[in-house]
Amino acid sequence: MRTNGLGHAIFALSMMGLGLLSLLFHDFALQWQPVPAGFPARETLAYVSGAVLLAGGLGLFVRRLQPWAALLLAVELLVWVLAQLPQVMPAAANVAAWLPVAEDVALLCGALSVALQLDAANLGRPAVARGVRVVFGLACLVFGVSHFVYAGFTAQMIPAWLPFHAPLAYLTGAGHAAAGLALIFDVLPRLAAACEAAMMSLFVLLVHVPMVAAHPPAAQMQLDWTMLCVAAGLSGAAWSLARGLSDRPWGVKARAE
Repeated sequence: MRTNGLGHAIFALSMMGLGLLSLLFHDFALQWQPVPAGFPARETLAYVSGAVLLAGGLGLFVRRLQPWAALLLAVELLVWVLAQLPQVMPAAANVAAWLPVAEDVALLCGALSVALQLDAANLGRPAVARGVRVVFGLACLVFGVSHFVYAGFTAQMIPAWLPFHAPLAYLTGAGHAAAGLALIFDVLPRLAAACEAAMMSLFVLLVHVPMVAAHPPAAQMQLDWTMLCVAAGLSGAAWSLARGLSDRPWGVKARAE
């Protein structure tokens, strides 16, 4: 059993968690897998989706299966993204509609980043890696815009014991946007990915873990656990992206040398 860094392990565990939730609740991953009620064989497909996520996550811990598991997860996550586009395109100006798409896109980039580091199917090419970083950066821009557009909601998610909720909502939004722009335009991308990963990890530890630990009503449990797994997956994707840039300098001075 071997993993290619912290991001690899976190991403694998989060995919396993999403798979288990689908199997336990006989359902898709809520707004991240928007399969409408009444869809033919919906429950059966939810089981299949959960089994694929669980198998893919487990496969990321098995040396011989890792490249194929990463590609399997990438294919399923791509299906998630494509399934959402027909619903969000008519509401292109609605940031809330694009947010789950951006999160799915970032998770897809996480799977591809893991696959790149494993050189799955000879994907380890600079152009592909560059494309993954740019797309992840675009997703970060959506995260940042959402923090500004829905600053009130973002502020409510911040733990009560932390001060300055509104400023923190705007600050984290600016952090997402800055990381996204840095990744898109290749300006200190390793530092940008690491900062984004650290910020997302803090969201997991300060927001989502306490939310789950609070023992919410049964009707809310599925959503809270799903949000925890998605947030952990996003942090794992960002850490994996940063690890993939280990050959890049942290700062301007290092690059000049």
